[in-house]
Amino acid sequence: MFKGPRKFIFLFVITVMLGLGTGFSQAKEVMPLGPRNTKIEGSIPYTVIGKYEARFNDFRGWVALEDNLQKVQSVYLEIQAGSIKSNCPSCDKIARSRRLLNTVRYPKIIFKSDRITLNKNGYKVEGVLDMHGIKRKIDFPFKIKIMNDHSDKHRTIVIHGVWSLNRKQFNIIWSRRLDQNGLVVGDILTVNWEIRLDTSS
Repeated sequence: MFKGPRKFIFLFVITVMLGLGTGFSQAKEVMPLGPRNTKIEGSIPYTVIGKYEARFNDFRGWVALEDNLQKVQSVYLEIQAGSIKSNCPSCDKIARSRRLLNTVRYPKIIFKSDRITLNKNGYKVEGVLDMHGIKRKIDFPFKIKIMNDHSDKHRTIVIHGVWSLNRKQFNIIWSRRLDQNGLVVGDILTVNWEIRLDTSS
């Protein structure tokens, strides 16, 4: 996925982070994320069509794994907001406009985990989401499923989670006059994401 100069830059960044002791020092492996192995979909109620459902097609990041690839240590994700796309091009244009994401002024959505914990119900991640010029602490649960193929020592790791965000907390306002109680566009944005990692055990 990362080729040439991009691969070099990616490896350089990871090396620097290891040297700075940012939490990667105990990681067994750092896996790159991108459209090939990750799916990021969003939805929000929209009066005109009932619900606006779209996905982001341009993003990058990584997930750090430890304990023989059994445990998620940290996550970083950087999304190009303008890459949002659905089966409703006119809706996509509105989503990218100043009415909502304003992707010209705020081209990136960035999430960086601060802490990941594991209990009997699964994982919980805490971190900072930088969207629409506002940084907010968020936390949410996620699940991890590991599938082993003992015949060829192949391992597939599937990580899945859901963000539920109030867009108004990020100052994403549809209209000062019409944006009362989600009259045109709902207040809650749901982001459904899945990471699929194929490794050798």
